[in-house]
Amino acid sequence: MRRALCAIILLVSCVAPAALTELYLSDYYTYEGVMDYLDSLAKEYPTRVLVKDAGRTYERRMLKTITITNGDRLPGKRMIFMDAALHAREWMTPMAALYAIHELVVNFERNSDLLQNFNWIVLPLGNPDGYEFSRNSDRWWRNNRSPNGGECYGTNLNRNFDVAWGHGYAQLADPCSESYAGREAFSEAEARLVRDTMHVLVDNGSGVMYLSLHTANRSMFDPWVHDSTPTSNHHEMQEIARFATNRIYAETSTVIKPMQAFFYGGVMGGTSLDYAFKVGFPLSFVFEMSGLAYGLEYKFFPPQTEIRRLAAESWVGIRALAEKAVEKYPPGRIIPRVPRVTASSKAPSSRDYNFQVGLLSTLLAYVVQHLVG
Repeated sequence: MRRALCAIILLVSCVAPAALTELYLSDYYTYEGVMDYLDSLAKEYPTRVLVKDAGRTYERRMLKTITITNGDRLPGKRMIFMDAALHAREWMTPMAALYAIHELVVNFERNSDLLQNFNWIVLPLGNPDGYEFSRNSDRWWRNNRSPNGGECYGTNLNRNFDVAWGHGYAQLADPCSESYAGREAFSEAEARLVRDTMHVLVDNGSGVMYLSLHTANRSMFDPWVHDSTPTSNHHEMQEIARFATNRIYAETSTVIKPMQAFFYGGVMGGTSLDYAFKVGFPLSFVFEMSGLAYGLEYKFFPPQTEIRRLAAESWVGIRALAEKAVEKYPPGRIIPRVPRVTASSKAPSSRDYNFQVGLLSTLLAYVVQHLVG
């Protein structure tokens, strides 16, 4: 009896770590599920994984980041920073982030090239309050859950960054709108966490690529969003984006369009995409993943049967972006330092003027998109 019991204990101790680090893709993870998965990886791979409690939301949920390395502990390695689920209803984005984490950690051997000269920091669930509210109360919910007064809740985290904050369209100033930019730039803890992570990486000279996962416009965006002028290295970012979108098409037949973000939706301030480039990341992308399945457009809520396929498809693009980032920015290439200037956190003085500018730029973007598309 004792021998049998010992055998059972030994068996459980052998299989339990694998079970804990297995990524289950038959349903969308809860907030608790995401946190538990990160913790299990940190426990199982302590030499290559560091999970950090990086802040708390309005509803006191923990914001966790995971840093992934190859374990060599070399100082000064360059970094890729990726976040997901800044918008609550985009349920596929944390699943895609977890899939990428799983590939880098559990399937390290086949992806070791991405960690030879680079480390990764991933924030797989950037808006946990909104995500849980979307899953349990109002699936179309987009913002976080900070109170704005009266019956209005939530700030759009991807409008809360200090770059042309509040510029664009009238809804950015409406506390009851899903586009509400907040009472001031960086009013929200979730946006401040992303900002602070960016600043650390830029200040120590390691930040190379910022990547934010969204759904489901099937696009690969580069800056600027708030300005039609291309960035100084627009051609380099377009080359990298095309490399990734061509890889996705070759392996999955899904068409993802690379473009400067302005020419998709017109002028829009306060985005993490623009802020990352503004403060010094030479590469900054938004990957608007696909919500298509067998010709049907599911947008934010693909059926559970499609989670694995879409997560794997997203990894094709994420991996390709990383490959090119590693190629373009080897350790010997200097990353220019960008002086950090704090913009005004006050709303623009004339909302009517901003609305007119936003409307005109949106019309321009529409025309350009259809002329080139």
